[in-house]
Amino acid sequence: MRPLTIDLDQIAFALNTEGLDHYLDLLSGKVLLIPEEDADPELETLLREEPERFLLVEPLGQGDELRLMQEFLHEVVHPHAYSALEQALTGRKPARSFRHVLMEYPVLLEAWHQFEAARLRELAQDWLEENELQPAKPLH
Repeated sequence: MRPLTIDLDQIAFALNTEGLDHYLDLLSGKVLLIPEEDADPELETLLREEPERFLLVEPLGQGDELRLMQEFLHEVVHPHAYSALEQALTGRKPARSFRHVLMEYPVLLEAWHQFEAARLRELAQDWLEENELQPAKPLH
């Protein structure tokens, strides 16, 4: 594995952002956003000329997002919230319904954000390992 200085939170963000192309620059360790419209011409040229330098960070699919919500559901102890969230996940537009129910429970909403952030960091670490990369150890 090659050590790079990589911001794990940026990888996590890229994994959780559908509809935008994020690339990891294997030279600098930076995560670059390449919009479909108004992309930086220099960056586009670099992508074409040195494709091996960049690794596409593919966002998680809807199935992965729903799995995270199911995992979180197992941690919910509030009986009314549990049933409402469980019902949301089995209905139409489960992700949207799940978030809508969470709005009614501010403490659970905060817990969801913390849970999601932690799991996305773990998934980002897994993504790096799958691509035989590792973040460089920070100097203290």
